[in-house]
Amino acid sequence: MNLLISLISDQTIPNVLCIDYYKPDALLMVATERMKPKIEFILSGLKKISKSPNSIYSEEKGNLWIISVNPESPADVEGKIEEWFKDIKNRSGEKFDEVIANITGGTKIMALGLYNAVKLTKNLPAKKYKIDYIPIGTNKIVDLTENCYGTDKCEPSVSIDRRLNISQYFASNGIGIVSKDDSIFNDGFNESYPPFKLAIDTKEISKFIMQNYDSLNNFLSSLFHELKILQIPFNKNKQHIIDIKCIFKADNVESVLKLIKELFNFHYLKHFSVTHIFKDYKNPRVNISVELTEPISVHHTIDDNKSIEVQIKGEIKKHHFEFLTGGWLERFCFNELNELKEQGIFNDLGINVRVRNLSTGMEAENEFDVLFTYNNNLYMVECKSLNQAHDSETDILYKISALQADLGRLTTRSFLASTASDNIIDKKDHPGEIKESLSKRARLLNCSIIKPDNLINIKEEIKKELKII
Repeated sequence: MNLLISLISDQTIPNVLCIDYYKPDALLMVATERMKPKIEFILSGLKKISKSPNSIYSEEKGNLWIISVNPESPADVEGKIEEWFKDIKNRSGEKFDEVIANITGGTKIMALGLYNAVKLTKNLPAKKYKIDYIPIGTNKIVDLTENCYGTDKCEPSVSIDRRLNISQYFASNGIGIVSKDDSIFNDGFNESYPPFKLAIDTKEISKFIMQNYDSLNNFLSSLFHELKILQIPFNKNKQHIIDIKCIFKADNVESVLKLIKELFNFHYLKHFSVTHIFKDYKNPRVNISVELTEPISVHHTIDDNKSIEVQIKGEIKKHHFEFLTGGWLERFCFNELNELKEQGIFNDLGINVRVRNLSTGMEAENEFDVLFTYNNNLYMVECKSLNQAHDSETDILYKISALQADLGRLTTRSFLASTASDNIIDKKDHPGEIKESLSKRARLLNCSIIKPDNLINIKEEIKKELKII
């Protein structure tokens, strides 16, 4: 039998990984009063890993003990741990074969107190001990036991094979995924989660929009505006009738109309699909009739100042509405990054994820566009399409700040993927570069901004940022 001692702090992941690696027979949790709730989060994360509805460790089962300490007093930490050692020995003799002390969490003073308690005490309730530490940003356990240093058989560190999925990472931090059945996330996100399946189904059309965004931008902006002002009260999968006119400018009218026709010829938007276009070059004002599959009908008008009018009629579902008003960019980013998941580089990948606080039961106000885990770290990608007139240079980062707050300011690194070049790119002092005011705020939020021109290569951009070879 072995005992693992853990110091509890805001960073729960090192404790979860260490407990999962050793799978000890018993746990001793050392925490301040303020950090005690984190213990439940750690146990929740372990339950997710084991896929069991019940905790492996509990005070009721007699294999979990919790002691409170003063984080500013090494003597208090050392003394209380020694007192616990003495008490457990008096009750059951040398109860354990080995004591493993993980000094990664807690404060530096708590780490010093635990180190001394294990190394110097005469009351250790075990035949041997080891002191471990998990360096930040690594997936290895370093053995700090002094008698290991310099010996021929010394193996100062071991690799952690476990890679947490999003659900396990969240549970370990007191966060749950909003879903009717969260067991579908046991092995990570998959097509059982509706937004995941929709993203996979719209991979080709999303990439088509990204590849032709510069030409389709004005049309998409007009479409966004017209759909948003309808304020459609979507209910589940119910369809709603729309009758809108999109008026926008285009330098190359014929080319843009061809792209719009191709866009609505994708199966996902087949009920909006253009079958053929007629144009009379002799008339300065030309009416173009576009035949579409029932029940949709569309008419285009082109005038001499290169303004195009597109009328769209028919029925629309919520997921089509979300796609046409910007969701296409989220799905494009998701599908590009999904290739890294399929290659075994990313451990899990989710899209349109809503979360709730497990302690309060309250649902977060914001939704995560794209999330992924890589080497036991959580990353998020916030996607923002189109140039919105009301956005200021720094408003574009507001949601990332809010999402980080929803996660309790964990060490989550973020990426901003936006087509809103006017809000991001400097056109005066440093043409082509990200605006300095935006860069400064992004650095404070541990956020990397991907330039609009580089979005088509988002997979390579993120690999470069994370130093993935």
